[in-house]
Amino acid sequence: MTVRIACPHCKGKTRVTNSNDLSDGLKDVFVKDLYVQCLGKCGARSVVTMYFKHYVHPPEQDVVAMAREVLRQQEQLKINEV
Repeated sequence: MTVRIACPHCKGKTRVTNSNDLSDGLKDVFVKDLYVQCLGKCGARSVVTMYFKHYVHPPEQDVVAMAREVLRQQEQLKINEV
């Protein structure tokens, strides 16, 4: 997968020169500050924040685990009702 970041000023191509992981140590969290430099005429340097928002299609093992958890909770509710 390739991510292309346009310069916020001139909309030209940029390159990432450095990055900082802002979610270091947090499970299932992805947040990074990307330091980018414009390769176009303006030569601007800026910081772009990239983060994970949500899955469109979660990994299959996660779906199975979620289904098992729902079934476990339903069984627990049935036991508590009796």
